[in-house]
Amino acid sequence: MKKRGVWLAAAMVLLALAAWLMSRGDKEKPTVRPRKIEFPRYPKPAEVERASRRRTLPPLSAPPPGVEAPQWKRDPVLAALPADPKRSAMVFEIEALKESPIMQIWLDCMLARGDERAGVARLKDRYGIDVLEDVERVATSSTGLMVLQGSFEGAKFERERWTTRTYGEKGILYEEKDTGRVVATWGPDVLLLNPRAEPDLVEDAIDRLESTDPAQGSILQEHQAYSDVYGVLSPDDLSRMLPSDQDQLAARIRETVERVEIHVDASEDVAVVAEVAGPAGQEMEDLSKLFGAALSMGRLNAKREDNDELAELLDHAKVETQTRRPPWASKPEEQRFSVDVALPVELLKNLGPCRRDRRDPDGDIEAEPQPAPPR
Repeated sequence: MKKRGVWLAAAMVLLALAAWLMSRGDKEKPTVRPRKIEFPRYPKPAEVERASRRRTLPPLSAPPPGVEAPQWKRDPVLAALPADPKRSAMVFEIEALKESPIMQIWLDCMLARGDERAGVARLKDRYGIDVLEDVERVATSSTGLMVLQGSFEGAKFERERWTTRTYGEKGILYEEKDTGRVVATWGPDVLLLNPRAEPDLVEDAIDRLESTDPAQGSILQEHQAYSDVYGVLSPDDLSRMLPSDQDQLAARIRETVERVEIHVDASEDVAVVAEVAGPAGQEMEDLSKLFGAALSMGRLNAKREDNDELAELLDHAKVETQTRRPPWASKPEEQRFSVDVALPVELLKNLGPCRRDRRDPDGDIEAEPQPAPPR
């Protein structure tokens, strides 16, 4: 299912991740930025209220005597995600992203090009879902499971193409006859997708939504659910994102890192914070220096190769050791450092789908439609 808002949001965060993971470039001295950019390190008051409003699942059952566990309502999107810490998951706040300057610029440009509207219209025609109107947020995981939250009363699944069965108390599963693709609704506002034709993934998600087992967990915790894009990367997934010439860094990540938490703010320029967590000690200190060295080398290579856009992007990247531990990071043996990337809107316009140096099939530079100014 091609979803304009989802995949443009995904492209934005992947571009940011590529800046510090795959491109490599940093300064040890403070970076001079054209204006102050607020990095998403903590939730804003509106995001705290948003998270509280979304806790609609009943609390888990009381834990056994002597075991401390919080007793409060839960967020269904986070509860539906897998609990395996070796997996990765990202959440895209479509409601927030579609109002951001860079998203509006990209959408205006792609509409002008006329190559994206057909996919959105086809999605609405086939499933009765308008991505930009009906979807509030989308969560994806490395298992292949996708969880959408929004308003899906109008979703339609034609009997000629789909078989239908109920599952659990509130789940309805739809399996496409030709492909085996599974879609499920859970109540009026949760949609579960599995493009890999593995119904167990969707059924397991419904089990988690309806479970009251006090041991039930999620890969994403509620204190991590803030900013416009947020999620966690497993060490294995993070190491696989590195280029082949960074084998040493990839090995260090797999050996040392416990998790990487991602937060992206796109309200003005795009600001990305990647918090890398692992056991306290020299290994984490060495890893932060290795990240910085890799970034520095990338910046030098970009300048040597006259890649001005990449060099400018890497000028806004830095590695910082965190001296303050968030209140929820209660483990004294944990140590963190962050990788910050600031992506100016003007730079992203040229790096995104509206870049003006696209080549036509004959290899000639072709002019791209200029995006309209932000609304």
